[in-house]
Amino acid sequence: MKQTLLLLLVVFTTHSFSQQRCGTTERTEHLLQNNKDFTIAKQKVNTETQKWIEKNPNFSSKTIITIPVVVHVVYKTTVQNISVNQIMSQFDVLNRDFRKLNIDTINTPSVWKQIAADCEIEFCLATTDPNGNSTTGITRTQTSTTSFGMQGDDMKSTSDGGVDGWPSDDYLNIWICNLDNLLGYSTVPTSWNDPDDGVVIGYQYFGDMGVVQYPYNKGRTATHEIGHWLNLEHVWGTGWSGCGDDYVNDTPTQEYENYGCPSFPEAPNSCNTNNPNGDMFMNYMDYTNDACMNMFTLGQKTRM
Repeated sequence: MKQTLLLLLVVFTTHSFSQQRCGTTERTEHLLQNNKDFTIAKQKVNTETQKWIEKNPNFSSKTIITIPVVVHVVYKTTVQNISVNQIMSQFDVLNRDFRKLNIDTINTPSVWKQIAADCEIEFCLATTDPNGNSTTGITRTQTSTTSFGMQGDDMKSTSDGGVDGWPSDDYLNIWICNLDNLLGYSTVPTSWNDPDDGVVIGYQYFGDMGVVQYPYNKGRTATHEIGHWLNLEHVWGTGWSGCGDDYVNDTPTQEYENYGCPSFPEAPNSCNTNNPNGDMFMNYMDYTNDACMNMFTLGQKTRM
């Protein structure tokens, strides 16, 4: 009986943590099950992406891609109306992480240092709004909604207590709000016209200063979710089943998500593979604490 209760506790705890860290899989699975057009469009994008990767095996862009971002702060209380400094600290984190300029790259295990990637992607606040007017790239909307969830994407709708996004062909929309038991989530690339395209982050997990909360206080929630927005899967693969395919050749096959700060090597030879190095738990697309994340791979760069 004790063993059974312990097993149930482990399963429940793992599921609870996984729901809190990232909701992208849950949102994507819901659309796959309920929207045929989305399913076809997602498969098409993945097929086209894989064909492109196969034709460009030694890809190197040598060009920095800069993505304009609009940050929509949706708040009910003063503390949720995060400061400009906190917002700017997140851009510093993103530009370090996606350019491999983060100081904690020194913690990348030596076996993977050669494939740790400068993704040559940068992010900036938009300076021109959809009407051609100058903008700070930050909108602020006071709401009567106490907290938001993924169901309905209400923070993305003016009529539902949030704020409408700007055209997704021109901007990455990021909504900051009070989320129910969730750090963040993202839409994923498809040729289906997703009216809610963009990323959502809890106000306590955006940036690395201000009102951020440990252990997700280093800005890596946004790094992780924007990875999804750029078509990266979790390192253990799609869905919730272990040992899945993340469509990236240089990330080790991984059975489950990791939490906290594991020690290297973690889970050697997982999924019955000959891999003494174990899980790449320091990858931004795992679930470890912010302070333990420090790398994308060259394969992930190419896919993005």
